[in-house]
Amino acid sequence: MEQRAAAGPEGAPGARAQLAVVCLVNIVLTGRLSSAVPALAACSGKLEQHTERRGVIYSPAWPLNYPPGTNCSWYIQGDRGDMITISFRNFDVEESHQCSLDWLMLGPAAPPRQEAFRLCGSAIPPAFISARDHVWIFFHSDASSSGQAQGFRLSYIRGKLGQASCQADEFRCDNGKCLPGPWQCNTVDECGDGSDEGNCSAPASEPPGSLCPGGTFPCSGARSTRCLPAERRCDGSQDCGDGSDEAGCPDLACGRRLGSFYGSFASPDLFGAARGPSDLHCTWLVDTQDPRRVLLQLELRLGYDDYVQVYEGLGERGDRLLQTLSYRSNHRPVSLEAAQGRLTVAYHARARSAGHGFNATYQVKGYCLPWEQPCGSSGDGAAGDAGEQGCFSEPQRCDGWWHCASGRDEQGCPACPPDQYPCEGGSGLCYAPADRCNNQKSCPDGADEKNCFSCQPGTFHCGTNLCIFETWRCDGQEDCQDGSDEHGCLAAVPRKVITAALIGSLVCGLLLVIALGCAFKLYSLRTQEYRAFETQMTRLEAEFVRREAPPSYGQLIAQGLIPPVEDFPVYSASQKTPRKKTGTPVRMMITPTPHTMGSEMKLKTSRNAQKTKH
Repeated sequence: MEQRAAAGPEGAPGARAQLAVVCLVNIVLTGRLSSAVPALAACSGKLEQHTERRGVIYSPAWPLNYPPGTNCSWYIQGDRGDMITISFRNFDVEESHQCSLDWLMLGPAAPPRQEAFRLCGSAIPPAFISARDHVWIFFHSDASSSGQAQGFRLSYIRGKLGQASCQADEFRCDNGKCLPGPWQCNTVDECGDGSDEGNCSAPASEPPGSLCPGGTFPCSGARSTRCLPAERRCDGSQDCGDGSDEAGCPDLACGRRLGSFYGSFASPDLFGAARGPSDLHCTWLVDTQDPRRVLLQLELRLGYDDYVQVYEGLGERGDRLLQTLSYRSNHRPVSLEAAQGRLTVAYHARARSAGHGFNATYQVKGYCLPWEQPCGSSGDGAAGDAGEQGCFSEPQRCDGWWHCASGRDEQGCPACPPDQYPCEGGSGLCYAPADRCNNQKSCPDGADEKNCFSCQPGTFHCGTNLCIFETWRCDGQEDCQDGSDEHGCLAAVPRKVITAALIGSLVCGLLLVIALGCAFKLYSLRTQEYRAFETQMTRLEAEFVRREAPPSYGQLIAQGLIPPVEDFPVYSASQKTPRKKTGTPVRMMITPTPHTMGSEMKLKTSRNAQKTKH
């Protein structure tokens, strides 16, 4: 395993600037500054950085369908001179015009394709080879996305060209690039020079190539080289000499009442050309004459304005509408279930629509079609003698997806030991029964965590057949896609609310302690002030307080104890304005001045600048 010269984005000169560009683009996509901070949560508004030599990246909620309104970002950083190669194992992103709604973007690309990859649809993209020692990956799902697409799973490896040797489980290209061993002969050129796909034998099941161009139907006669237009397939007339153009055709009538416990039907334009100048409205009534539930599977090829409505029971009643399907559900099977063995399918196609309608099959739940095997062990056609229901066909056996609750369709597969089950995709990997549905992926594609009918001890079974940890039950956050982990909880308080309440309680307690401390301090100071007045006075202080204040100067003159002074006003309590003994008017300035030991006020006088002489 190669070792990095320096961890993080500093591993190569100029990588900081490259990472800054990625962060800036991420801010534009998500509208949040926090999304520019590298972290592990790629879909929580942050950039997830990978520095491992080999790794795997999944879409959100993988292997379940990704949710609408999601933005995710990843950044793969290599050493200086590294070349990063990305190969897609699974790819299913909702298709739209020019990938304007949901898309996956990668860059920068190597010559001659300099622009970034922008991908959508359900076809496996070609290998991506970087032009530099780093790759940024952005995934976006629109808020109007149907939520019916599974997403993607990709693997990457980084390294330099011209390597003399590779690890034991790797393949060396002619240009010296090292690739994982399973990438050899997978029909995808990851080397860049085609050497990983050279000297590969074709699969035994691969049919011989057709001489007819795409969009046409070849007649299967031994000596026939006739190619028919696609609209003449299943048109009711035999155009091929052996009738192969009409073999295996579904019922193409525009509406019909179907009464068998299983069957198939399709829209009239399934094999036809573009719609004519008039709208098309067809209705199928399915009545299996059985009280058990009926299962309906549809493969849609609808136009932009076309739609299919499925109702429970017979008749188009709005209160019994199960689902309305549009072009967003194209290219993937849609399964619906109705009670009491009855349902109604209504198809609406616009004039001159480019769509080709749908193909549908139905069956009573608990019974298998003639070409299917029951999940149970009974041999009378009923599925499950021990209460288990379900069926599987031969192509569904050992495909890594559990169609039976007991896993009967995945038991005894030749690629795995007798006590193990295979992963999806024909990778050759297997897992033990104890590793299934424990909320820990053992398969690279997460096949061991898909379609869980039951969960391991310590986990909780979601309504979407997903298993989560039991500790996530009733924790205030919805971990199941349908929110079933929070249903029936006595008190479901979000963890964020509990954290905020605890922090608020601590802050309030701290403020209360500070307030009590201040109150006690003020009380202590006030008590000391009161105690100062309660202190016993000395004998000298007591005599000084009881001593009578001496008379004022005016009082002594009035009492005749001292002779009057010239120009000193005569004290009289009845006069408002003191006068001189001679009766000469004077102007007085009275200034209250406290006496040294008394309560009376001294009187100060002043006369005008000149005196009047008599």
